Amino acid sequence: MSLEKLIDALDSVTWYNDLAETIRGWAELEPDKKIGYILCPDCCWGDDQLQVFWMIAVCLYGDYGTSPRSGWIEDVEGFREFCMKVTSTWAEEPEEAQDG
Repeated sequence: MSLEKLIDALDSVTWYNDLAETIRGWAELEPDKKIGYILCPDCCWGDDQLQVFWMIAVCLYGDYGTSPRSGWIEDVEGFREFCMKVTSTWAEEPEEAQDG
């Protein structure tokens, strides 16, 4: 399996399951000023689908103590690129289609 095919599959999931707008917004998250890492956004708690995407991002671009669910992002630029790639189909839609 190629990385490109995996990213394309994740992009399809974010578009189809209406997760793309939230995940694309993660690209704007700023690292915590005290520790220098991006922490898990509140939107992940209570949404299993978003939580899975967060865990994937943590495993790729960050680290965690006991669980990737509450992990953090260290490679901010890599994480931002990931967020953009897995939401590219949604971003290419006309704006009126994104809203509803």
